[in-house]
Amino acid sequence: MSPLRFFPAPTWSDLIDVLFLTLVIYQLYVWFRETRALRVIIGLVALGGIYSIAKAWNLFLTTWVFQILWQVLIILLLILFQSEIRQVLEKVSPMRYLRSRRRVLQGSFVRELSQVAFDLAVDKTGALIVVTRDDNTPDFVHGGQSIMALPDPALIKSIFNRNAPAHDGAVVISQSRITHMGCILPLSEREDLPEKYGTRHRAALGLSEVSDAVCLVVSEERAEVSTVVDGEILNWQDPETLAAKLNEWISGPKISVPPLRQFLRETFILNWKTKLGALILVSIAWLILAIQQEIKIDITASLDYTGIPTELALADVSTSSVGLTLAGRRNSIGEIEDQAVRVQVDLSEFAAGQHQIKITSKNIDLPMGIKVDRIRPQSVEIHLKTATPGPASP
Repeated sequence: MSPLRFFPAPTWSDLIDVLFLTLVIYQLYVWFRETRALRVIIGLVALGGIYSIAKAWNLFLTTWVFQILWQVLIILLLILFQSEIRQVLEKVSPMRYLRSRRRVLQGSFVRELSQVAFDLAVDKTGALIVVTRDDNTPDFVHGGQSIMALPDPALIKSIFNRNAPAHDGAVVISQSRITHMGCILPLSEREDLPEKYGTRHRAALGLSEVSDAVCLVVSEERAEVSTVVDGEILNWQDPETLAAKLNEWISGPKISVPPLRQFLRETFILNWKTKLGALILVSIAWLILAIQQEIKIDITASLDYTGIPTELALADVSTSSVGLTLAGRRNSIGEIEDQAVRVQVDLSEFAAGQHQIKITSKNIDLPMGIKVDRIRPQSVEIHLKTATPGPASP
């Protein structure tokens, strides 16, 4: 007997299921990598494995403790990772792409903002400027002073002057106005951030991880201009290139169809080890659950009338087949065929006349592990008559 017999054969829906969940697992890894959320998720997976083993081995006390623990963990995770959960939900929300973006900060302002950043870099004056887009960025901004002023280059330079009281904080620009200055931003907890990046870069990175804001950072130590968007830090060499990119970010993404070669490369080759790992993980989980999965199928089985007394004959039957709903493990029930299931009715104890016989699971011969969930119809009517004697033999 082949060992493969004990493993269920995947269907097209199973393949789609595995590929979709692989995409979800991979995307969650990309969003959460190098954050505390990923470490917690790995820990939960390990605890889930221990719980599964304890349940399979019938470790009653361990299983009971883990069931109580899961209830507490769900509440703790919702409290500890509310910002990460909100970030994921916002990323998958279709409204992120359907709603119209209001873009006011374009044209001359973008060029002036880029030039101001490089002027501050030449003077080795540190700065952190936040340009909001669709997300409600003020939810993640703390402290500072609320103002309402035009984003004039001279005003921005005066705010970040070393002698100004708010020069260490961030300036927030929203809908063509400076709305806050001297603000404190959430710091990123990424562990792979190079040591050359200081608090300003970590603050900009932290805000970009929870919102879609465009953060412009000027380093006073290296006289370097950087942007931080969606958790990615980019360094710029001239204001013209920076202005073009800022205008693209503020104007919203351009929807374009990538070439086939680029699409295939991004789908299968880029980060292929991580994608393969996600596929293997999901496939193993599917295999474990599929073996234990109990499914139901509907089949039609023939009725076999046996044990008819020699002096009687079967004159009439209400039906020659019945509908069966069978339930069982997926790998076992997948081998059931209509022809392999027979419903036998023993008529050896019946006399001539009209009879109504109830069909039960005792009339059905099924492989081990498969049970009858429903029978249609539940009874049949038969008519037995006295057999006509045949001609006498000479």
